[in-house]
Amino acid sequence: MDLEKRMSLILRNTEEIVTQEELRVLLETNTRPKAYWGFESSG
Repeated sequence: MDLEKRMSLILRNTEEIVTQEELRVLLETNTRPKAYWGFESSG
């Protein structure tokens, strides 16, 4: 999968990321990056 497709999938419905540039560098340098996925169930 190319970098732009990976970026769009990650950014879809995402509220917070460090910066798009840092995400791009991470995806260019790390083939299997890890992420924190969380949610707040307050209502």
